[in-house]
Amino acid sequence: MRIPKLSGLLHLHSMVQTLSKRLLADPPKLLHCFLPTSCIVGGWAARAASFAPVAMSRRSQAIRPALFPGDKLLERSALRRADLVFGHSRAVLSELERDGVASEHLRLVHNGIALAPPLTAAERKSTRAEEGWRDDEVIVIAVANLIQYKGHSDLLHGLAGAAANGLSGWRLVLVGDGSAQYLAALRALVKELEISDRVSFLGRRMDISRVLAGADIGVLASHHEGFSNAVLEYMSAGLPVVVTATGGNLDAVEDGTTGILVPVAAPDAIGRALSQLILDTGSRNRMGTAGRLKVAREFSLDACVTQYEGAYLSLSVTHDRAA
Repeated sequence: MRIPKLSGLLHLHSMVQTLSKRLLADPPKLLHCFLPTSCIVGGWAARAASFAPVAMSRRSQAIRPALFPGDKLLERSALRRADLVFGHSRAVLSELERDGVASEHLRLVHNGIALAPPLTAAERKSTRAEEGWRDDEVIVIAVANLIQYKGHSDLLHGLAGAAANGLSGWRLVLVGDGSAQYLAALRALVKELEISDRVSFLGRRMDISRVLAGADIGVLASHHEGFSNAVLEYMSAGLPVVVTATGGNLDAVEDGTTGILVPVAAPDAIGRALSQLILDTGSRNRMGTAGRLKVAREFSLDACVTQYEGAYLSLSVTHDRAA
């Protein structure tokens, strides 16, 4: 949720008034606010309506770009007043504690997804044929909006460097959309690096699971990342992953077991890690299998829902006793 630049404060005030009236007229059992602007509005509205209990979630690392001037300060203030604050990775939880949220109010609940159905050879072959991918190509896929901090430039430079060192037999598939300006810049970079014949821009897709069914390696080169569902989706589809060692990536990926962790903003390291997996089918299969098992064991949708339900119930009980 973005706030208009010229009328930001008035817009915030209007949203606070609307929500506070709703809380007074038809109070829910619990107010849970996700994302910075929602936490700011929800926090103010709850105070205005003298409403409790209030839960909040931070869904990104604190180094995210600002949505509007002062939003991070306002978000921190709101989070400190909440009855319960959720983080979806250990890195986010640590940042929340440094931002002054009391440790007894913090809860770690990782993202959860439904495990993808087992991949069949027929599905894989069909997907690759429909997308125009050759049977002898190792498909490296990156599912991420075309935003600068997602590290597409690092990824392109890394693979271009690997190609210059003789790596062949791969195709990079970029899934996601963004501004026309940034897309044009990435296309220009691909041309400059002389890898146009090896990079495909698929844009926004609503059939991610089908596209992943034809891929071989999942990659995420983000400079910061609260917790990426894309990484879980790669692993659920049985893909080994190459991801930057930041935020929730450190919770999701076991280096050397389910994938390879690389430093942030390190194109050469990305190129080396991808080269290793592109050239080693055995490692791809081993890590892909381990990743799928890890998702089933630790990041299921049922586990995520159960943890939220438990936290909500404990908060409601505590609030009822206090009342």
